[in-house]
Amino acid sequence: MKQSDIRRILEMLTQLTEAVGGPPPGPPAGVTKASLSDRLGKLDDRVGKLDDRVSEVQLGLATLAASTTAQFEKIDERFTKIDERFDSVDVQFAGVRGAIESTRVQLMDLVGSVHSELTGRIIDLEVPGPGGRGGSASGSGGVPLAS
Repeated sequence: MKQSDIRRILEMLTQLTEAVGGPPPGPPAGVTKASLSDRLGKLDDRVGKLDDRVSEVQLGLATLAASTTAQFEKIDERFTKIDERFDSVDVQFAGVRGAIESTRVQLMDLVGSVHSELTGRIIDLEVPGPGGRGGSASGSGGVPLAS
């Protein structure tokens, strides 16, 4: 809009306002009121500054969003690597579990064999009782064992 059009519109609005509500109260005594065009100029400057600031904030937000996205991508890559390491560790633990189970079975077999061998030797060493059970062929070489 041209400056002359703006003045004309403002004059018409002022006349309409005065016709409906009466003349506006004047400025306080001793204070001169700036012209409407000066006030509009200041308002336009303020709007321009505000628009510039909004643009700066929008740029900052866009930069922050891009930076945040990049950081989350890096974090995602790190977690992917950690997951791969855990998968490797899980495979190793599975091997360890298998080795432990195999060792447990071997130990149980050995303990069973030792138990059987000791039981047999203890029976051989027992003194023959009235029933003629156990002992050596002569019957005098046995060692009594505590029960």
